[in-house]
Amino acid sequence: MKYICFLCFILSTLFAWSPPQNLGIIGTDDRNAQACRMQIWWGYYTCMVWQNNTNENWDVFSRFNYLTTWTDTVRISIDVADDVNPSVAYDYSRDCYWCAWQNNSTGDWEVYVSSGDSENGWTSPYQLTINSVDDEMSSVYVNSDTVWVVWQDNLNIISAYYDGSTWSLPIPITTDSIYPNIHPKINGRHNHPFVVWERGGDIYYSEYFDGSWQLPQSITTDPNTDMNPDVSTYQFYGPPEGVHVVWQTDRDGNYEIYNTAYDTLDVHYRITYNDSADITPSPLAFIAVTEQGGLPLTAISTNRNGNYDIYYSWFGSYPEPLETTGSQDISPTTTGGGFNIWVLWQTDRNDDWDIYGSYEYVGGVEESYINDTIFASRLSVFPNPFKEMTDIRYEMESGQDSEASLCIYDISGRMVKNFNLQSAIFNLQSKMTWDGTDDDSQRLPQGIYFVQFKKQSDIFTEKVALIK
Repeated sequence: MKYICFLCFILSTLFAWSPPQNLGIIGTDDRNAQACRMQIWWGYYTCMVWQNNTNENWDVFSRFNYLTTWTDTVRISIDVADDVNPSVAYDYSRDCYWCAWQNNSTGDWEVYVSSGDSENGWTSPYQLTINSVDDEMSSVYVNSDTVWVVWQDNLNIISAYYDGSTWSLPIPITTDSIYPNIHPKINGRHNHPFVVWERGGDIYYSEYFDGSWQLPQSITTDPNTDMNPDVSTYQFYGPPEGVHVVWQTDRDGNYEIYNTAYDTLDVHYRITYNDSADITPSPLAFIAVTEQGGLPLTAISTNRNGNYDIYYSWFGSYPEPLETTGSQDISPTTTGGGFNIWVLWQTDRNDDWDIYGSYEYVGGVEESYINDTIFASRLSVFPNPFKEMTDIRYEMESGQDSEASLCIYDISGRMVKNFNLQSAIFNLQSKMTWDGTDDDSQRLPQGIYFVQFKKQSDIFTEKVALIK
């Protein structure tokens, strides 16, 4: 823990956040920004969505990001009804994004979805719910090639999924008749959809496996008010692993931010320590600090300076100010692409609400602050993408790495190829050639695969695309 805290201190002091950029539409209100929570480190891009009232009603807009540059605005919804509270997720298998939001064109709130990318724009909105109750606060996540959307109706959390051809009928996650279950957020844990929400002043979760949603489990069970949970996924260059859950609670006499991480959801860590109200936390659980993995980032909104400002915290570090102005800066969200980490938020500094964003480059810290032995090995794949053959090159520190392994996983996390390195462990630089087949010499379908090289406690992973 001391090592983690020291690294957090180095990160927070050495690397500065960029000047804030106005990413909204000037002269109109921009609210409720959300962004892709998956760290798309190999593509160096990400996506943000928000609601804007350009047409005297609320519509959903988007921008796509590459490195530090955002595209022009791309409209998602076009109608005379209100489209609000969007969320967005990246789809690996289809190389696109999915957006879900709520619309009131039928007289009550219904959930709509659309898919799109920076080149082709967004598909026509699809109405996912058709009923007489309000369906609100939708959240979207893509698990392998399945798109999941969750939302709240009058009392319960409901879900639906898209399998590539049709959307399922609504599937209840809760069946509560007493307390409202509200504010759901979905992400993944161990390649399963994982949902958190608020019920009766406590935080609950459920995950989907073996063909059904599991019985809701409580994360908090205290008499205080725990609310506004959010969740992101630890994504260490492969399938989803543990989760990072954050929420606000008044257990300390005023609203503070707590979190729990990995799979020990009964162990809670306090992030903020002050007499101000700390609200609307937003986590990004994987960041590309090094080639091996990273630290969780949480952005929060706090009124410790007399108005709401944006602060951030690396896991284990005290929150540091990111943006402190005389304006109200609220509702932060986090995203990242490549080695850039973005925090986006809503501010009223221009006499209307705008979406501002600031990024921090977190690559290049490895050799100064991480043990040099971590970098004794390297992994590369070329050509990539490939059709027939690709060379997998790796380096070893010595010939003593008898337990080194080289494996290939598909996008669901299933190991499809295990190379025998025993004949090569005494070479300081080694190469394996992969022909796109599995361990049974069967040709694998085109798609995204992960090459993973393990040496002692070090793990290196590269994404590779197999094409026809």
